[in-house]
Amino acid sequence: MDVESPQEIADLLKDHVLHPAEAADLLKDASAEQVAEVVKVLDEQQTADLVEHLDLAIQRDLVNYIPRGHMAKVIERMAHDARVDLVKELPEEVADSLLPLIARAERMDIARLASYEEGTAGSVMTTEYAVVSVDATVEAAIRELRRQAPGEQTGSEIYVIDADRKLVGSVTLRDLLLTKPEQQIRNIMKTDIVTVNATDDQEKLGEIFSKYEISTVPVVDDAGRLVGRITAADVIDVVEEEADEDIYRLGAAGQPIDYLRASILKIARQRLTWLLILVGTGLITSSLLQHYQAELTTAIALAFFLPLLSGSGGNAGSQTTAVVIRGLSTGEIQLSDVWRVVLKELAVGLMVGTVLGVFAAARALLVPGGFQNLRLGLTVGLAMTGTVTLAKALGALLPIFFQKIHLDPALMSAPFISSIVDILTIITYFTLARLIYLR
Repeated sequence: MDVESPQEIADLLKDHVLHPAEAADLLKDASAEQVAEVVKVLDEQQTADLVEHLDLAIQRDLVNYIPRGHMAKVIERMAHDARVDLVKELPEEVADSLLPLIARAERMDIARLASYEEGTAGSVMTTEYAVVSVDATVEAAIRELRRQAPGEQTGSEIYVIDADRKLVGSVTLRDLLLTKPEQQIRNIMKTDIVTVNATDDQEKLGEIFSKYEISTVPVVDDAGRLVGRITAADVIDVVEEEADEDIYRLGAAGQPIDYLRASILKIARQRLTWLLILVGTGLITSSLLQHYQAELTTAIALAFFLPLLSGSGGNAGSQTTAVVIRGLSTGEIQLSDVWRVVLKELAVGLMVGTVLGVFAAARALLVPGGFQNLRLGLTVGLAMTGTVTLAKALGALLPIFFQKIHLDPALMSAPFISSIVDILTIITYFTLARLIYLR
């Protein structure tokens, strides 16, 4: 459908023919002004449903085309986590003019959710959930649920709390409907529930949902009090966000951005930062080559195999880094496994390095030079084995080390590993050359 016909999109939304997510997809290349043409004929709930599915950049700009009072009503009807993301994205002066128009209870909820640090479970949770008291009867619990009027966002799982609002269990609507009214909630609730702390890293969420095969998880504070819940849909968003970050970092391309909307200057500035860091490590490599200039001048044949050794080491290190980073992100590899992983990669490196070393040595023997080629072949072969083995070990150790010091392991990207391995390759190669080839 053509995004230049906002009236058509608006009519389809109004008649419930088009899902808000589909409409948002059709409007992904539209300007905020065009989107405003769509929402001006929708009611507050329909507008909220559409806005939730739009990119945050469009949501932010859309505020400038909708009257503040109407936008406040729309925000009140948005999903709790979605509206917090929008308010965080707004310029401070716009947020200050909009928040006073939002109902006090909703405004306090926004402030509470916004207080959680970015990247934590609390920052992606919602406060839309149904709750009953552990001391209530089934009949009283049903009355309480009618009062709370849980919507479709709440789900079928109902959390059970004690007098201090601590989470003690959960029940389902089915449990309530099939149990005698006089039964107490404490007698029918499930107590073996999986929880996350509001301050936990959001990266853990994917592992938890996958391990326990659940559709929602309650969020508690340090005292065990219920503060929110996270759904599978929220986790999908988190996993996509983390995957985007890892892909960018593995390519040393900075932070994820809206590529088509971003200016050339912004893209260049972001990439230049990382490229300058890589150039810095490249300068170290150049300095090392200058240091070994005498050896290169004496035996020019050594230079023939330097790119081969460097490339093989970089590839070997990048292989291991990718595997270890994935293992850390899925929970398959823990920090306590560091030496087990490193020793395994050392063994793998020694095996594949030996095979590659034999091939490299055989190629070195073909260089004209007679008996001296035996020394060259031995030097190149041992250098290949040593470089690949060290690269494998470093590829395992460095991501785990980064995790240990609370940095993203993905920062140890393929370009960084390759740059570090280049330095080790030169040192290893010319040290062996001095001991074997140049004697």
